[in-house]
Amino acid sequence: MENRKMIIFGIIISIIFVIVGCIWLSVSVETLDKIAEKFEATEISIWNPPLPDYALPGFEENVMLNISVGILFTLITFLVSFGVGKALGRKK
Repeated sequence: MENRKMIIFGIIISIIFVIVGCIWLSVSVETLDKIAEKFEATEISIWNPPLPDYALPGFEENVMLNISVGILFTLITFLVSFGVGKALGRKK
């Protein structure tokens, strides 16, 4: 029962970090981009990530959608980690 409370508390804290991070980073200046522009560096992509610039293509300015995606991936990461932990715990 105590573990269940800790898991729920951890998920709630993670979701709070996602919300604060999405709101804070949506208005912050891209420091590395500004420095790269200062030195006239160009960007060369070595692979095509599924979510370039951490946002859905075409919805870069939609904070609510980015929060929803962040919460979804937080829950997916939790479920995968929890499943791996359960699978490894059974082998003892």
